[in-house]
Amino acid sequence: MAPPPSAPRLLLARLAATRGISGRARPPPSAHAAAVPTSTPEVFHTHLASLAAPSRASNPATLPSLLAALSRARAARLPLLPATRALAVYALLRHGRLPDALAHFGLLPGSAPLPAPLCNSLLAALASTGSLAAARKVFDRMLVTATELDTLGFGVFVKNVGRRDGLDEVLRLVDAVHHQGDSINRSLVAAMVVDGLCREGRIEDAWRALEDMRLRGWKPDFVAYRIVSEGFRIAERADEEGRILKQKRKLSVAPRKVDYRELLLALVSNRQISEVKEMAEAIVSGDFPIDDDVLNVLVCSVSEIDADAAIMFCKFMIGQGRLPGTEVLVQLCESLCRNKKGDEMWEMFKVLLDRGCWTSEKDYHLVVSFLGKAGKVREAYDVIKEIKRKRLDPGISSYNSLMVTLCRNDLLRPAKKLWDEMFTSGCSPNLQTYNILITKFAEIGETGEVQQLFDHMLQKGVAPDGATYTSVITMLCQENKYEQAEEIFNKSVVQDPKLASSVLTVLILALCKQGNLKAALSVMFSVPSNIESSNSHVILLKFLTDAEEIEMALEHIKWIKRCCSSTFQDIMNELMASLSTSASLQPVTKLVRYLHSQGLVDEVDPWMKLIDNAYA
Repeated sequence: MAPPPSAPRLLLARLAATRGISGRARPPPSAHAAAVPTSTPEVFHTHLASLAAPSRASNPATLPSLLAALSRARAARLPLLPATRALAVYALLRHGRLPDALAHFGLLPGSAPLPAPLCNSLLAALASTGSLAAARKVFDRMLVTATELDTLGFGVFVKNVGRRDGLDEVLRLVDAVHHQGDSINRSLVAAMVVDGLCREGRIEDAWRALEDMRLRGWKPDFVAYRIVSEGFRIAERADEEGRILKQKRKLSVAPRKVDYRELLLALVSNRQISEVKEMAEAIVSGDFPIDDDVLNVLVCSVSEIDADAAIMFCKFMIGQGRLPGTEVLVQLCESLCRNKKGDEMWEMFKVLLDRGCWTSEKDYHLVVSFLGKAGKVREAYDVIKEIKRKRLDPGISSYNSLMVTLCRNDLLRPAKKLWDEMFTSGCSPNLQTYNILITKFAEIGETGEVQQLFDHMLQKGVAPDGATYTSVITMLCQENKYEQAEEIFNKSVVQDPKLASSVLTVLILALCKQGNLKAALSVMFSVPSNIESSNSHVILLKFLTDAEEIEMALEHIKWIKRCCSSTFQDIMNELMASLSTSASLQPVTKLVRYLHSQGLVDEVDPWMKLIDNAYA
């Protein structure tokens, strides 16, 4: 059951890949992989093994490909090898498809030896989701086939049985596995059992379990006794609490940190997040030792389901004088923002800041950016002021994060004040800063502010990008300032031909949406030859057709054929494809018939067939 020594690092990497903390996205399965080979069971097993590889688990295309492969094998009536069935169960469990995994497990032949890790993972998954009847069948089958139970599988199973059915049923199950060897850590299972009982308010059962399990050789440790004593403390039964603590000193054994480490990592690896959260709460609330790397994994994984618990683990770590990893804090802060827990996040940040844990520009940027994301504008601004009081440089990234927040919340006066403050502090705005403000002012139609910012960035030698040009040109066209919009486009032509091609598309689309088709035609006639313009021609021709300006469209097509002969056919192909979205068939018919008369559309073209049928 024990994960390898590098398990925490591997688990963090897997969690990061799954949630986008870090790592590169994996390419989707190739077309070749999508063609499921079902010629022989052996060939299919190899194909399924490639789909079920753990390295592909984070790829969103993997599960559909996996399900499709199994479906096609079933349709082909391909007999699957026992190893293939087991592989399917592993993969489906990893993707959270518990009913499908159970169905494939049920098809494993009774004569085939059952893989113990697979059975224990399935047993834990069923028990933790409340499917105790199905879990009992898996458990019984494991006993019949002498499949070895481990701490993960049996511990999660018996804990959840106790929560529903009480201690007597737990003891029957414990007696049923008395012959099992060292694969079950009996002290850990005792702690899991009493934890489950206490969470259901069965504190008397939990107290009795300490003695009954001890007499059976499942000796509870300090963690188990502390869980039960805490249950009586919460129930305000101080006498019983004191007696349990005395028993702890007399009868209990010290917990082994390495054992709990292995259990927690195994639970995370099997995606038993609720179970790992509950076990870790018992350890942390009792102030028992736990490694930093395990705490990092806990914060990262538990933040998915319980932001408050994740904060508790993080605060425990900080209280011990240890600092969570950066990617762990990022994951936790993202969860807090999703759950609208900005106040809790700010409290955590204050502790870290007060302890002097963060000193670099990168650290402060993380604080400011997440405070901004959570809408804590005043707090983010206070952090920037604190940075400056410490004679540190907030950095352009922090200013930009706060600027985004101010603009998102329509706080334009503070945004302008922050802009002025940047210059006073000697921090020059970058492209992102200009784009944040230009986009916002363009959105609210502040033409003067947009033009001033655009001119300012050029004066400062900051080159606009596609986003800058899009905001400025779209706003100018909406205000019917077409000449100014064309002047802005001409600046992009001077700056970079490739950039100008995309800016041209923006300009033509904006002009056409405003209904100024003649201005769009005029722009296209004057585009320099080194600017790729095919997409813009297609957009313009489509708008001309929809506006029933067929004569203008035909003249433009003639011009394209004469002046852009090398790209003419591609433009026509794209145009024909785009006509399918036209609202009216009549102008399309007229255009297509002309194109046919000029030999640009064949008789077999789908449009010709459609037109012939429509007017037959």
